[in-house]
Amino acid sequence: MIVFAVVSGLVYATTTISVFEVKDSRRSVEDLQAVANAETGVEMAKASLGNLAQNFSVLNPIEGIASAFDASGQLDLFDGAALMDNGASLGEYTVRAEILTQTASEVTIQVISSGYVPAAPQNLAPGEQLKAWDSVSLTMRYSLESSEVFNYAYFINNWGWLYGNTIFCNGNARSNGQFDSGGYAPTITGTPKYEDVEWNGVTADLSGYVDDNGDGLSDGNDGGVFSGWDIVNSHSVKGNGGLSSNQHDFDEVIDMPNLTDLTLYEDKAVAQGSTISVGGSTVVSAILGDDPGEKDNLFLVGTLADPIVIDGPIVVHGDVMISGYVTGQGAIYSGGDVYVPDSVIYLDPPSSSIPSNNSEAATEAWLNANWDKDFLGLFARENIAVGDFTHSAYRNYVGGWMDSNLNSSVEDAGEDGIPNTYAGVDGILGTADDDILEGDGIFSVEYYTAEDAIAGSIPSGYGIGDVIPGSGEDIDGDGVFDGQTTIDDLDFEDSLNSGEWGGNMPPGGYSRYKDIASLYANQLDATFYTNHSFCWAVWGSNPAEINGSLVCRNENIVYGTPKINMNYDRRLLGGRNGAAGGLLPQVLGPVEIVQWRRLDTDPLRYDGSSSHNTPQP
Repeated sequence: MIVFAVVSGLVYATTTISVFEVKDSRRSVEDLQAVANAETGVEMAKASLGNLAQNFSVLNPIEGIASAFDASGQLDLFDGAALMDNGASLGEYTVRAEILTQTASEVTIQVISSGYVPAAPQNLAPGEQLKAWDSVSLTMRYSLESSEVFNYAYFINNWGWLYGNTIFCNGNARSNGQFDSGGYAPTITGTPKYEDVEWNGVTADLSGYVDDNGDGLSDGNDGGVFSGWDIVNSHSVKGNGGLSSNQHDFDEVIDMPNLTDLTLYEDKAVAQGSTISVGGSTVVSAILGDDPGEKDNLFLVGTLADPIVIDGPIVVHGDVMISGYVTGQGAIYSGGDVYVPDSVIYLDPPSSSIPSNNSEAATEAWLNANWDKDFLGLFARENIAVGDFTHSAYRNYVGGWMDSNLNSSVEDAGEDGIPNTYAGVDGILGTADDDILEGDGIFSVEYYTAEDAIAGSIPSGYGIGDVIPGSGEDIDGDGVFDGQTTIDDLDFEDSLNSGEWGGNMPPGGYSRYKDIASLYANQLDATFYTNHSFCWAVWGSNPAEINGSLVCRNENIVYGTPKINMNYDRRLLGGRNGAAGGLLPQVLGPVEIVQWRRLDTDPLRYDGSSSHNTPQP
């Protein structure tokens, strides 16, 4: 009897412990599922906010994100949303977002997500108990920043070409498509990239040196040639760009900024009180073309005695024509084309076009000496034409290159947005990496949906069924299919007279463009940007030079000069903190995670008697 009692007690105790262990194990699984549900809510919130940013990407993604929040800065993203797996419910999650801070260039948002098992409290059946819950808080920041395309002296969104033995790229060269030197021997020196720069008013401090050749050294020998596709015919390239360690093919594609909507830059121009003046008279205050009866186009010619004086970013609704001497620091955003009939020259240029070498010390010394020297950005929504594009030689050489299939600009470039990539990276048709959307005759884009309307993520002026600007094959972001760009696209829509052009256009205007334009426009002191074609034909016995940067979708340069120099302006380094950072076209940077923490109480769980703001344990 004693033995039986002892054995019975052991059996009972073991059974009881097993029951408790099973319950604890089940509770542990449920707790883990609640954690997973809460984290799923966070990811869904990030996706929803990212979709808002995408829908407004061509406009202002910061305002696009903020527009979905109510007047108090809150947004209820999900309320008891079910998480399913093959038809089985894994629980539910509730998510709320709140704007903590917002400026014109960034917004900081706190996301609180709570996961529940078996369901959110408000969705529990009568008598059903909440088995597990978990709450997390994520604080993240969306910011506008200067695009990385300005880390390069020569950046082409499609296929890049440096066909010539007398091309000197004193900086980095990059294309999102194939990069081809055609067996020629251009010199590409490269220059190191830096993530940031601090300026205290006297000295510059570069930081975040990018060791892209992977040698573990910060010796100034980084940079070179970069391509989103392959690099071909490069065996003769001179300089660091000719070294295999400094040639980076199949690199990550860098998205171009978009200038379809210039509202963001108009706001900056007005806030900064930007101006352009000539001869002591102000010809533009912040924006040209926004007032009734105001001319849309801007004509500017500067002389040594009366240079063009620019201060800050300027927005022009129409075309821009500029040549001669320029002083100050600023940028002109054109809603049309930018014409440069003759050379553009800084009145107070940097002491040298480039530093003495590519070391960090030499670059900082150059920045110290030239931080406040003249700087000009010329940024076009459409095309940029340098020189006399009406001349038969210009139209023959440049026009022929624009028509080439190798320089395709048709918005039927496929999923990757790059022409001539139909066969994929492997170059073999019929394999998995083919870009089957390229050349199919269909404008493949995305459209605003009813779900976007419910979420409040359709910008003003657009509706359900409209093309989402910048989506799919809409490369320039205007929501309209564009065919091949040709030389005829450079022709003026308005006459060259003072009735159509503001600025310092003479009262009588000009009957012919060649009266002010030249095929010898050899000096370009400016940073250029267009998501279409950059066109330039230049002759003469003097070298052709760009002192700044050239960023475009397609490049159509024909030079008959002894050489062409592309001298990268180091004031473009350091992103938005660089000397020119506040003037450059901007993009939405990667989301920054500021804080992640698990909460001890659930701010989103409420019982029937509690107020909306009473958290429950």
